[in-house]
Amino acid sequence: MRMCFTVDEPKGLESVVSYHFGHAPYYVMVDVDGNRVTNVVSMENPMAGEHNPGDLPTFMKENGVNVIVSGGMGPRAQEYFASYGIRTVVGVYGKVKDVLEEYLNGNVEYALTASGEHHHYSDNEEIDRLVKEVKAIREQLAELKGVVKKLEEKVG
Repeated sequence: MRMCFTVDEPKGLESVVSYHFGHAPYYVMVDVDGNRVTNVVSMENPMAGEHNPGDLPTFMKENGVNVIVSGGMGPRAQEYFASYGIRTVVGVYGKVKDVLEEYLNGNVEYALTASGEHHHYSDNEEIDRLVKEVKAIREQLAELKGVVKKLEEKVG
């Protein structure tokens, strides 16, 4: 199976998932066999600046993508992907490696459906979603703090 993640930086599995599918500057293509990653490729989005409806889903189909994962995607793009038999996973956040693990374990939740219907969060669901996002950001900050400390020890 080939999965494509929309990302903001070309850092492979360490990349953070982008919040917008079509304008994401990079993609991370991940080949998976069962639950084992067999290949990871970071690449520029060849149509990040401008594209016509359907161009990116066609590009993904031509590159053998089975699943596209993004923070957000419009219903029209989802319909194009569905017409090619490509599954869309949207509303996710965090690092590619973490989202991939969640997906492979069946723990990724969907924010939009391919029919274009929006999931309307209740206040409690929205709070829960935001709490999870804050937790992920805090974890990333903690990792960065540790890196900064190690660098400071090296330098000083």
